[in-house]
Amino acid sequence: MMSVFLTTYQGAILGPIARLLGYILQGLYSVLSVVGIENTGICMILFTFIVNALMIPMQIKQQKFAKMSSVMNPELMAIQAKYKNKKDQESQQKMSLETQAVYQKYGVSPVSGCLPMLITLPILFALYRVIYNIPAYVPQVYDIYDGLAKVLQEAGVTVSQLADKSYISNPTYVVTQAVKAAKSDAGNINYYIDVLSQFNSSGWDVLIKNHPDLSEVITKTAHQARDINYFLGLNIADTPKIKSVSVIIPIFSIVTQYISTKLSMAGTQQQTANSDNPMGQSMQTMNTVMPFMTGFMCLMFPIGVGIYWIAGNVFRIFQQLCINLYFSKINMDDLIKENVDKAKKKYEKMGMDPSVLDKAAKTRTSNINTNVAQKQKQTSTADNAAKKNSSISDKARKSSTKDIKKSKNSNYKEGSIAAYANMLNRDDK
Repeated sequence: MMSVFLTTYQGAILGPIARLLGYILQGLYSVLSVVGIENTGICMILFTFIVNALMIPMQIKQQKFAKMSSVMNPELMAIQAKYKNKKDQESQQKMSLETQAVYQKYGVSPVSGCLPMLITLPILFALYRVIYNIPAYVPQVYDIYDGLAKVLQEAGVTVSQLADKSYISNPTYVVTQAVKAAKSDAGNINYYIDVLSQFNSSGWDVLIKNHPDLSEVITKTAHQARDINYFLGLNIADTPKIKSVSVIIPIFSIVTQYISTKLSMAGTQQQTANSDNPMGQSMQTMNTVMPFMTGFMCLMFPIGVGIYWIAGNVFRIFQQLCINLYFSKINMDDLIKENVDKAKKKYEKMGMDPSVLDKAAKTRTSNINTNVAQKQKQTSTADNAAKKNSSISDKARKSSTKDIKKSKNSNYKEGSIAAYANMLNRDDK
């Protein structure tokens, strides 16, 4: 048994993550082998559950932001409506600062909703790479194809010939990359294994027909491959067919993803369905269409990919039920207070006066709905507008200095966002 690294994904970002996930998959396969279970389908499902479980803290963070967004959204939309037809620099700066004041009021950072996704997406993409090329990460599976790969190489069979459609239903990224790399490194046995691991059920029979003198070693490898690749009577290397029992894979994928999406949107359904929120409407449409797109894609990829998607959906369904139950017992006022306290500590570390910004946030957002109904005064001439724009930073600096002198802590920085917010408060009066 040997360690395999040559055909693992080598991307600068996803490569290290994929190799780390590969160690988890290898350990899981080894543990299952001890109890007599050597099946990539079962291993794939458990592996997907484990990786998704590791990402639960980030999912909770994202759900918290979604909950907070549903509370903040009316105020944010009101600000957007207020400055809808105002494209001058001063109005845009005011809109930006009022928006920041709303986020400060609730103790939320605008990037807090994106950060968990930015972390989880590379993990999910790396997971996809590992699932697609299990032999590159699990030596026990690699060894199943190793003997046949060497025999085929000695017989003069090329990697390109093995990648023929008579063996593989739909060439995956792993297959195309193996064919490309083998052109410059034909002696590397790993590329043979990459392709052999993607063979469908009929591919082995075709290989025996084309190379009858190698039928014994091909048959032995085919039986071992089928033993580890068959899950619930389906070969995970095959592509689902509509007129076959394998059609349950795309059907289950659609159903499970639809349920998972509905549960994840349950807490923010009112926000998403809001007719005045084009982004919410687009999100709702995408959430409705995506399950069917995934089901269609299942018909083009090996069954193993569909099982991976279904396993992830099932895990997220139970995860979301638990998260929804968790949030149903949390008081939103307490959550806001907790967020604000954390934000204040953060501003303290940055040398900014949190009490001043907190006061500005409350003032800016307390009567925002009333302000939307009022017409804003237009600047009389373009010269006056330019003059006002050029004086914003001066006003901010003066306001910041004045506010900081009043504060008990003299270590806060001048020119903070609190100064801008306070300046705009006086500007509107």
